[in-house]
Amino acid sequence: MLKQKIDTFRRFIKEVGRQFVENETSLSASSLAYTTLLSLVPLMTLLVTTFAAFPMFGNISDQLQDFIFSNFVPASGEVVQEYINGFVDKSRNLKLSMSLFVIVTSILMMYTVDKALNRIWDAKPSGSVIKKIMTYWTVITLGLLLVGGGLALTSYMLSFSKLAGIKIYLLKALPILASTFGFFLIYLIVPNRKVSWKSAIVGALVAAILFEMAKRGFAWYVTTFPSYQRVYGALAAVPIFLFWVYLSWNIVLLGGTIASTLETSRWRGHVQDYKGNHRFLVIIDILYQLWNASKKGKTITLTEIFNQLDSVPDDELHEQLDWLEENSIIQINQEGDYVLLRDLDSISIGKLYTMGRFSLPLRTAKNFEKYEPFIKNIWSKIFPDMKLTVKSVFKKIEKNR
Repeated sequence: MLKQKIDTFRRFIKEVGRQFVENETSLSASSLAYTTLLSLVPLMTLLVTTFAAFPMFGNISDQLQDFIFSNFVPASGEVVQEYINGFVDKSRNLKLSMSLFVIVTSILMMYTVDKALNRIWDAKPSGSVIKKIMTYWTVITLGLLLVGGGLALTSYMLSFSKLAGIKIYLLKALPILASTFGFFLIYLIVPNRKVSWKSAIVGALVAAILFEMAKRGFAWYVTTFPSYQRVYGALAAVPIFLFWVYLSWNIVLLGGTIASTLETSRWRGHVQDYKGNHRFLVIIDILYQLWNASKKGKTITLTEIFNQLDSVPDDELHEQLDWLEENSIIQINQEGDYVLLRDLDSISIGKLYTMGRFSLPLRTAKNFEKYEPFIKNIWSKIFPDMKLTVKSVFKKIEKNR
């Protein structure tokens, strides 16, 4: 039992690594690091102006900036904060132009995040541009207000003498709780598909822990090996900050990869016996299910297809369902259920086989036993010719010329 769990965990880690590499996640992180650097000053300007519009928050914007740079930017946080505050003070005088720049850069960053996470979840980005922009802007402004409100509430609660004893523990836990909550919302809301909250919370928790470990390790390295200061001098904080942002986005996207992998079945034990040469039988079985349902005047949901073919990896099922749709054999109705689009009497097995790139197995695997007689009958007719040597085939060709 323990060995099975270890094997499952090993397959899971391997799948996460494969997805991380295949999705070019590090490349997306570098793009996000550049976009973050570009949009940081506008976002801080937005933070200041947003809280200024709500007098009840008082100086929360300053507290929020202090909290972010002291807890999420190791070693060089104060220096970077001073630079950014100087830029923010200057940018507040640029009324219309700065407002447009805030909007463009903020939306650009959210679009890059959206694109990266949808790629990880293998989902298409949401359609309407206007709807997307409105969603991004709502997330940015409401996110700032929620975080600021939470910080104000925490400060208010800690002002009571009865809670003074737990203040030190709460302040230590607050950064990791804030990271977990932020990552959880990103993984749950941004992908253009339904994400299980359990997968999102696991990915968020792992990302938050890795973020905290990376922060401590990075701070230790910067303070222990300050040789970078000899190279960059007074500007040393800038490349350090840029590298930290890049590392942070790698962690955020890794957490997303973990959450998305938990939503798949490729690494689970019950699909390990599946072989690619059963792909044609997957097509046959999907059509068989739909044919049976159509006789009763019913449709089939995606969940029912997955339950029937639980030994087949989910990415394989999605691929074959998409193939059947592209070839106008099945379609999805308005309720999201699958229905037959063509009369199966109009398509022969041979025609269906030649329409795609399939191969037939010598024997059927689990879940396809009912097709064993069909497979044996086909191979009984093919196999004698398959035993012929290449030379004998060439002789037959010469004889028939």
